[in-house]
Parts: sequence; C-alpha cells; structure tokens
Amino acid sequence: MLANSVELTIHRKGTLKFIAADPTVITLTPVYEDFVNGTKTLIQLSERDPQTFKVIWSGSIEGLVSTGDTNTHRFDFVLVGPYDAEVAIGDYWVTDDGQKNVIEWLAPSNGYEVKAGGVSHGRVPV
Repeated sequence: MLANSVELTIHRKGTLKFIAADPTVITLTPVYEDFVNGTKTLIQLSERDPQTFKVIWSGSIEGLVSTGDTNTHRFDFVLVGPYDAEVAIGDYWVTDDGQKNVIEWLAPSNGYEVKAGGVSHGRVPV
C-alpha cells in the first residue's frame, strides 16, 4: 500500500508540472438537462470556480462545418486537470473571441489527474 501512496504522490506532482508548463485558466459553466413533456431543455447553472487545465488540441479536426445558415469551425480537445478538478459532461466555457467549448466525455478516474474531452465550435478557433 505504501508503494501505491508514493506512486500516487509522484503522479500527482507530475500532472501539476505538466499543466504548469502550458496552463489555461478556465471557468466552466455546468448545464442541467431537464425533460418536460418529452422535450429536453438545458438549464445553465452557476459557474464553477476558475480552474487551471492543460488544453490539448487532439488533432481530430473536422474544420469547417455547415450549420444551416452559417458555418462553424469544429475542433476536438482534451483537458487535463489535477486529480480534484471539478468537471462534468455538458460543462462548457466560451473564450473571449466567442469560441464555445463543450465537455462531451470524462475518462475513468486514475487518482492523479482528471481527463475530459470535447469539441470547440465557433468562427475563430484558437
């Protein structure tokens, strides 16, 4: 058990160093899905406290996507946060230039990092 405790501490420190090398402070907004008469409604909840993540643009890029009347740029990303980061599927943040980033999945917990991924939509991806 001691080896696991030591390894966990080492991995957590490594994760913090990895994030610190290229940090991004993000304020996530959680969303609650409510169903009324068979219709899904998304209710925006209070923002979470700002958190520091490493944002990895995973390389899975659809580029320009038509949304009917307009076009949007779609890019996939992965967030890596410390083991105690607060993030959930449906959470989102919007950058200053209007790019909306939505969490679509969470990796199983490994005890030393939180890993989540999603898509970025908007006119000017960063």
